[in-house]
Amino acid sequence: MPSLPSPPRAAQRSGLPARVPLVLLSLSLVFIVLLPGSATARADDVPAPGEDDGMALLRRAADSARSVSFEGVQLVNTGADARLVDVVHRAGEATGYRYIGGTRPDRAVVVGETPPLRKADGVLLDQLAANYRVTRAGAGRMCGRSATVLEARRADGTVAGRMWIDRSTGLPLRRETRDRSGALVHAAEFVEVRVDGDPEPLAAQAERARPWSEDLSDGELADLRERGWHIPERPSWNLRLVRAWTKPAEGGRVVHLAYSDGLSVVSVFAQRGRLPGGSEGTGEGAGKVVERDGAGGTGTGQQRMWDADGFVYTAMGRVPSGLLDAAADGFPDADPLLFWARVLRGFDHISATVTE
Repeated sequence: MPSLPSPPRAAQRSGLPARVPLVLLSLSLVFIVLLPGSATARADDVPAPGEDDGMALLRRAADSARSVSFEGVQLVNTGADARLVDVVHRAGEATGYRYIGGTRPDRAVVVGETPPLRKADGVLLDQLAANYRVTRAGAGRMCGRSATVLEARRADGTVAGRMWIDRSTGLPLRRETRDRSGALVHAAEFVEVRVDGDPEPLAAQAERARPWSEDLSDGELADLRERGWHIPERPSWNLRLVRAWTKPAEGGRVVHLAYSDGLSVVSVFAQRGRLPGGSEGTGEGAGKVVERDGAGGTGTGQQRMWDADGFVYTAMGRVPSGLLDAAADGFPDADPLLFWARVLRGFDHISATVTE
């Protein structure tokens, strides 16, 4: 796997994941890497009005990913850096990902097609339709293939994301996310792609992605809430719980919650405990560290850690400025004397993790 920055010491001690594996260039192949008066509408507080004439094509793209095999190379661009990823997709079986171009080959990671992942695909599409106006924006070409360009627009008309959908197969050839200023947050596009035929078998030595293998059912989530865990279904108007997992950790379990607006994914990790020692800031002053830094560096991953009511929370994601805070604001406020907020620059991961 690629060299990654070390996690905060608090995460190391608490059992939170030291790194998020290369699995989901987004939550599904639909978002490959591989995601509402008379006053002027604000981009950040209302869903976009108007008819979606592009959602049918995106739903076709989701179906195509389950029936069309392909292989190729994707360029993943965060605005701050770019990496090449070798992708092999065997329809109905699994998808393999491997970073290439480094000093030594990275070991492949294989993500199997599972019912929870297919369910997450549907939730992502529903969120996209609910939050944005998805429209056809013309034609384009990627990798020598004809594509239909779709745009996801906010309520004020600014473009939040674009997708290039292959006209022949329905597969997504490029996907990009932009912030309110128009700056690139994340993009993934094929620079080489081979469709139809039989892709090479997934490497026998590839690592099966199973670090979060226990999906939490609705009943199990309800039980956790009864026992004091704060697990909001919607931490903000535009974010919805897409998937939840758990795994054992020292001192108890860690719960991983994935929230999405349809284009980006924020991961929130929760575990019983308190952060060790002091904090890097207190009160409102510390709470603004992530927001200020994220606004100036949307191409980097962001991380915010705090504790409240006997739980430690870590929110992270490569998302537009403000979305990470929108997710965190749906959880209990930090205890005043033990508040820790920080941004990790150079967070060398692709979006959030969704694994089988």
